[in-house]
Amino acid sequence: MLRKSSARQDNLYSELYNNIPATHILKTIDSALCFDFINELLESSYCKNFGRPAKEPETMAKLLILQELYGLSDERVIEETQVNLAYMWFIGINPGDQLPHPSLLSKFRTMRLKDVTLDEIMTEVVRQCIVKQIISAKEGESIDAMHISANTTKKVPERIMKHLAKKIFKAMEQTDYEIPDYKQLEDHKEAKRVMKDYLENVIELADERAEKEVTKAKEIIDSPLFIEQKGIRSLIDTDARVGYKSKTDSFFGYKMEYTMTTGSRLITAVGVYSGEYVDGTDFKILHNRSKQSGITIESAYGDKAYFRKDILSTLKEECTKAYIPVNACSYRIDEELFRYNKDSDQWICKNGNHSISKQVKTTTRKDRGKSTYYEYKFEKEECLKCAYRSECIKTAKTKGKKLIVGTSAGEYYAHNQWTKTDAFADEYKKRASIEGKNAELKMHHGLSRAKGFGLRSVTIQAKLAAIAVNLKRIAAIISAGNPELLPALTKLWNNMANHVFWSRHAALFVLVS
Repeated sequence: MLRKSSARQDNLYSELYNNIPATHILKTIDSALCFDFINELLESSYCKNFGRPAKEPETMAKLLILQELYGLSDERVIEETQVNLAYMWFIGINPGDQLPHPSLLSKFRTMRLKDVTLDEIMTEVVRQCIVKQIISAKEGESIDAMHISANTTKKVPERIMKHLAKKIFKAMEQTDYEIPDYKQLEDHKEAKRVMKDYLENVIELADERAEKEVTKAKEIIDSPLFIEQKGIRSLIDTDARVGYKSKTDSFFGYKMEYTMTTGSRLITAVGVYSGEYVDGTDFKILHNRSKQSGITIESAYGDKAYFRKDILSTLKEECTKAYIPVNACSYRIDEELFRYNKDSDQWICKNGNHSISKQVKTTTRKDRGKSTYYEYKFEKEECLKCAYRSECIKTAKTKGKKLIVGTSAGEYYAHNQWTKTDAFADEYKKRASIEGKNAELKMHHGLSRAKGFGLRSVTIQAKLAAIAVNLKRIAAIISAGNPELLPALTKLWNNMANHVFWSRHAALFVLVS
């Protein structure tokens, strides 16, 4: 249960806190933000009247913040806090007070810090910055996605089916089994077929002792995505999926999509998904979450992946300027040959001829389903004598031009014309700052690779990293107005850089030496 009063009673050794410099990074953060709201957010997850007094949620959350700021493990952050006055002062305890066991940090992350709570913490931090005028209430919003590699390797379906069979035999306490050696088969499709037939036979022979394992095996092999290698690729991390950074460059893991203010560069909303997630699918959710902090979003910035009708429509309804380049996959009009008049809803060719009719067409394809498009027809006589006929009409049998466009082509035309202006190019440069944020999250906060397994674990990791990055940025903004704070902030970044170097490249350093 939570204590009735969370106020700290200073002891004799509290005078030692006077030795902490006022320019310390943690004092800068504490002077800008109040973390009392964390207790209120998590109050309902604790018993009010029964049980032993629990560690204060604010204290536990601040330990996790220290962990992300300085790149420490659960054990190391407790060890460092025991001997570091600034850490003790920041989490709100006195020298000599007992710290929680490292295992409680893991329990607090998984049992108390739900996704919604982390979102609320992020929103409240940004809201306090607006109230205290640390950042402007009117900002632009950038959105981007970055990939996070899974904390395991992907397996071929044959190997997964082999492990599923082993689990069933183990549950039935059988050791005298023989599994086909699929590696001897050169044909990958044949190997998958052999292993699937074998696993289905094992499932039929299994008894009630392996009921749990059989249910899981059936669920996996019954999915058509599994055999096509688009579903589960690891039994250790069943949420991770294969995604693509380009046509030929793939990764196995998760995607983190987030929004960031362009001026102050604070992360306002974070979403984490499996690797096959399509960028921009949850744009509206993240966009609305950003506005909950009190920010008035005047403009939005994204790359070509966010050139989507639903996103552009949402921004248009809110009178938000969309600085998003045109994606050629969504808009394929050759503007050297055709231009659009939105007032008359007509397309005009290079020779000055206007379309004379418009029809709505529908087509059905196996891979895409039903789709609707517009067909604009031009006057046959004009097309027959047109000087540019060979450029426009490819076959001699066709007399009049039929221009096929998407239902949003008219809107996209106007947007594409605007993206070619110098004003758009100059303003779009503001989006570049989010690439630096991607690098910071990956290099200094470990988001290049997941620490745990499963979507929930990666979500907590990503959102805690985003909160820590925001706190560093807030301290930097305050330091810009107070040059005396800059050395402390520089020291923090150097410590983080050293930690990343020694923890990840120690072996390489020895070899080079």
